[in-house]
Amino acid sequence: MSERALRRTTFSGRLLRFKEEEEEIDRKTAIIKGGIYMVLDIVIVLAISCSLFLWFTGAGIEPYERPMPCGDMSIQQPFKENTVGLKHLLAVTLGSPFFIVALVEAILHYKAKGSNRLAKFFSATTITYLKYLLMYAACTFAMEFLKCYVGRLRPHFINVCNPDWSKVDCSDKESFIDPSELVCTNPNPRKIRTARTSFPSGHTAAAFHVFLFIYIYLRRMATNTGIKEIITVRNILVPTYAIWTLVCAVTRVTDNWHFPTDVLGGVILAVVFIVPAFKNSWTSAEMIYRTRKILPSENAVKID
Repeated sequence: MSERALRRTTFSGRLLRFKEEEEEIDRKTAIIKGGIYMVLDIVIVLAISCSLFLWFTGAGIEPYERPMPCGDMSIQQPFKENTVGLKHLLAVTLGSPFFIVALVEAILHYKAKGSNRLAKFFSATTITYLKYLLMYAACTFAMEFLKCYVGRLRPHFINVCNPDWSKVDCSDKESFIDPSELVCTNPNPRKIRTARTSFPSGHTAAAFHVFLFIYIYLRRMATNTGIKEIITVRNILVPTYAIWTLVCAVTRVTDNWHFPTDVLGGVILAVVFIVPAFKNSWTSAEMIYRTRKILPSENAVKID
């Protein structure tokens, strides 16, 4: 969904429908109305996305049960806990972009000229973050579909499944055990399901998703506005996210959760969703200020 469509269909988009001749609304009203609209828009998108995803991963789709190769040592690695856990991943990839966008938009609107800048700050922050959320949701659905369609066994599959070897004949290392003949003794069916969904790496897709967004957003906002505070934010956060993303991707392999090609698949998936979605966003100072209905300050300097 484009930013223009989001401005037309969201509560927060109403905050950009001020006419130039309208009087400035008071700060308290702008904060209350902007905050309520922001919360409503974000909660609605998250609630719908989470509900659909829970249905999709439950009743909607099941992973393809690939036969187990007896002699494949690559799926007999020990199980390790995630270096980057799920809560950590969600906090960085879902939570932190909101605060970064809010910080940058606050700096931009504070430095700019025009009426009702506080209300417009809430609108711009919400619209930008909502577009990120929608791309994140779309990428997540595509990732889960590919995981189930491919059904690649994880490197720790044998360890998690813990087959009943008395019912499995693996004397021939070239043979494959049909799923109907494989009896996993792990009492947790969710873990067994997860062990069958190695490709692509969801952690890597999410990590590169947030990194590419932060890189594109901060680089263009800093370059095209020339605001030194935004440039400082870019110079600090882009390298920080790059390092975190690299650590996340590498540990997916070293933790025995994924193969290198799974990680590559996650990178490609993130690129496919982020780059086209934000290719035409924030490409010039004129676009940045015009879409927010504000004006640059007189001392704004464009820095390449």
